[in-house]
Amino acid sequence: MLKTIGLNSLKTSSRFVRLSTCRTLAVTTRRLNTQQTKTTINNEKPMRIDRELPDPRADRKKQWAGFAAFSIAVGSALAIIFNYEKTENPIISDTLYQLRKSATTKEWLGENIEFDGIIPWVYGKLNPVAGIINITFYIKGNKNQSGMVRLVADRENRHDEFLIHEWSLTVNDKKFDLLSESSSKTLNHN
Repeated sequence: MLKTIGLNSLKTSSRFVRLSTCRTLAVTTRRLNTQQTKTTINNEKPMRIDRELPDPRADRKKQWAGFAAFSIAVGSALAIIFNYEKTENPIISDTLYQLRKSATTKEWLGENIEFDGIIPWVYGKLNPVAGIINITFYIKGNKNQSGMVRLVADRENRHDEFLIHEWSLTVNDKKFDLLSESSSKTLNHN
């Protein structure tokens, strides 16, 4: 029995020695890590404000030039977006379709009527919701001749059709009334 008690106390004391050794190592490691951190922090340059802050009003010309460039870029992007919306409007698509069928347009510009230029541009006001159409755009055909189309129309309210006042094609300073060769004087777009 004594042997058993002695063995048990020996096992317990060896566990205690192991645990205390592990605790001592852990505490020592923590102390060393904090000391190293403190020494590295102390070796760095301290933060001081002993110099003048930058003047925000310096280089005014650069600031104005940057603002002007930004404004021009944003304005150009908006103009391109709004023009794209105009060129994709059903009224423009219908107008191009009618121009492709027109005998006068075929005679002066040829077949394959499309927008003239790399970037198609629709000038003027195209607001079907308000009932106002006053647009101008350039077209070309396979005869390498370009022409300017003008369309002016309006309507009283949303339920009415657009009443066309002017629909013309100008080629080489000759103006052709496309409204006279069309059977309809209205655009049916709601």
